[in-house]
Amino acid sequence: MAPARAGFGPLLLLLLLGLWVAEDPVSASPGNMTPAQWFETQHVQPSPQGCNAAMRKISKFSKCCKDLNTFLHESFSSVATTCQTPSTACESRGNNCHQSQKPVSLTKCKLTSRRYPDCKYKEKKQVASYIVACNPPKKGDSGKFKLVPVHLDKVL
Repeated sequence: MAPARAGFGPLLLLLLLGLWVAEDPVSASPGNMTPAQWFETQHVQPSPQGCNAAMRKISKFSKCCKDLNTFLHESFSSVATTCQTPSTACESRGNNCHQSQKPVSLTKCKLTSRRYPDCKYKEKKQVASYIVACNPPKKGDSGKFKLVPVHLDKVL
């Protein structure tokens, strides 16, 4: 009976690893983009668009409908400036988060119909502060900033 259990362990480990990697495939940046470039694609939208149109660009990279996404209606430079504020603990992980100094206009897009590639979203506009995780820029990012946003951690 012990040998049968020994064979089950590695299989269970592989299954759990697969679930962990597949947890949020949309948040991982596509191979040709840095994390900051992917952040900009997913969350920076100076000129507001409707959620259905805006989310098509994200779905094109991930090949699936993302459940929830928030667009900040300001420039990437403005969001990157947030990375210069004092760091704080992130809600999701790490201590590399930074809070915007003032509320901004934003749009939250919530999935209502999961029929890729024709994903449908309900949108909610609001004005709120946000928290972003920031890291040093990678090769391919602008050298203008010491830290660049890589993850939208929370909308307050």
